[in-house]
Amino acid sequence: MWKTLQVLCVVALLMASSVAFAVDYPYKKIDDFKTLESFKSIDEFEASYNKYIQHCRENTGGGTGGVPCLIGYEMWDGELNIYYSKLMKILGEKEKKLLKESQLAWIKERDATIAFNSRLLDKKYTEEGTMYVLMRAGDADRMMTPVVKQRALLLKEWLELVSKLEKHK
Repeated sequence: MWKTLQVLCVVALLMASSVAFAVDYPYKKIDDFKTLESFKSIDEFEASYNKYIQHCRENTGGGTGGVPCLIGYEMWDGELNIYYSKLMKILGEKEKKLLKESQLAWIKERDATIAFNSRLLDKKYTEEGTMYVLMRAGDADRMMTPVVKQRALLLKEWLELVSKLEKHK
């Protein structure tokens, strides 16, 4: 009986704390943001989503509720997918095969980079607590966003080159 009462108290505390720490913030989906081609420059594109990140982090209490605010990596991953898809639509079969091989090799390297980065962050953030979860997630996003951004911009440059070559045929 005493054990059952203890378990019920723990469950009640967990439920109460999850309600107390719930974040009521209107998080945006990546699809809610304009894409890079909607902006005059990369800086304007990044400023648009960085403004959201800042507002989101300021209004989510500083704990795990702030993790979904960290969208830099996802924004550039979305751009990467856009340019990859556009390239695949206009390339010849041989070029498609080469691009796919290149992309798969890059994904393998990216995943290894993320794994190594994650290992380092695990060593850096040994403390528990929602504050550390957000800090770790912030470091991960800050460190890995340039990796996917660089690839997205390379795909964009390839798309521009192929499009230019197609016009001159």
